[in-house]
Amino acid sequence: MRTAIVRLARLLLALGLGAAPAACGGGPNTAVTILIPWDPKTDSGEYNAFAAVINRFKQETGIEITLQVTRGVTQQLDADLAAGDPPDVADLSSPGAVSQYRGRLRPLQVSLRHYAQPWHGLAMLGTGTVYAVPVKADVQSLIWYSTGAVRSPPASWAALRSVSRQRGTPWCLGLASGVVSGWPGASWIADILMSRYQVGAYKAWLHGTLAWTSSQVSSAWQEWGALMRYGAAVPGGVTGALTTSFKQAMPSGRCAAEHGALAATGLTSTAGYSYARFPSASGAASPAMVSGDFMGLFTDNPSARRLLAYLASKEAQALWVGQAGGDAFSADQAVRLADYPQGVRRDIARLLAPGASTTLCFAAGDLMAPDVSAAFSQAVLEYVNNSHSLNDLLRSLQRTQRGAGPSPVWNLACSGRS
Repeated sequence: MRTAIVRLARLLLALGLGAAPAACGGGPNTAVTILIPWDPKTDSGEYNAFAAVINRFKQETGIEITLQVTRGVTQQLDADLAAGDPPDVADLSSPGAVSQYRGRLRPLQVSLRHYAQPWHGLAMLGTGTVYAVPVKADVQSLIWYSTGAVRSPPASWAALRSVSRQRGTPWCLGLASGVVSGWPGASWIADILMSRYQVGAYKAWLHGTLAWTSSQVSSAWQEWGALMRYGAAVPGGVTGALTTSFKQAMPSGRCAAEHGALAATGLTSTAGYSYARFPSASGAASPAMVSGDFMGLFTDNPSARRLLAYLASKEAQALWVGQAGGDAFSADQAVRLADYPQGVRRDIARLLAPGASTTLCFAAGDLMAPDVSAAFSQAVLEYVNNSHSLNDLLRSLQRTQRGAGPSPVWNLACSGRS
């Protein structure tokens, strides 16, 4: 009897009659797998915020979602692609990664007309095709500081330098990361270069026409080293900087100020802290360095296409940024300031709002060819360990740049608002 039932079930499935219809859509592939970097143990705020967005989609469609968590998304994705078993959707943490997987990504029929530059152009890699959805944005050109420990907001170059002159270890600096250590220092250097020499020099550096060995790039490294007092301004000195996780430096309470996006500070509450825009050292207003996560499609699963269309929608974006425990911002200009929780995050979101006059430039390490980006982060670690090695490091980076060529998306780096 059981054998007969199994045969009947197989026949019905072959005829397309045995499967229950998927809610609000039907068809095959009614479950979706997503590869994400947000660990519920170490990134609970970001994980829970994303899960809330996904749960709304599941409730509305009945489509099941499986979240596969790994800090090394690209490493896991490479292994899955090589095995012929990729996830339906993967989070790509940079435009460089989007460009890297361009040949494996399925083109999307998703409208990004409300999305701000540079996210809009980078999601399309400068073509007329959408390769990934910019699901999450961040603003990196921020200096966070303890209002009880820093005498005045570091909103000018002189005030920024004065933080370094404070007694003790004023600067929070953690360079360790689970995947690619050193990138917080790379972000510092890129911000200093933009602050001193503006957008033209920044894009020329990404293109390769401004050499790593140039005085402009070299001086940005030297200025960062001086601000950190070559480790003396950091808790634990050089060893502390090299071994501390980027999300543990500021919450340790052993320092007073840190550079970077809110999500990178590791703060679970901003009570007692404030921020200042990274100051200009050139007179003209300094551009703001931004970053973001993109999600791309690696299979022909129609439910995954539907999920990505949802994630690109104003509904999903507003829900995501409205989560109290998350640190997300949106590049979708249909998202209103009122969609953000009141306070610091809403203030930062003004930089991304329609009509904002700030030029936005994507983080250099996220735009460079993978070999150059990895070498940049490694050079940061070596420079912190031995600042006298700078000239050799820059010559080595120049050779790597020459071999890799310009950033594949250098011309899309900035918003061009000013």
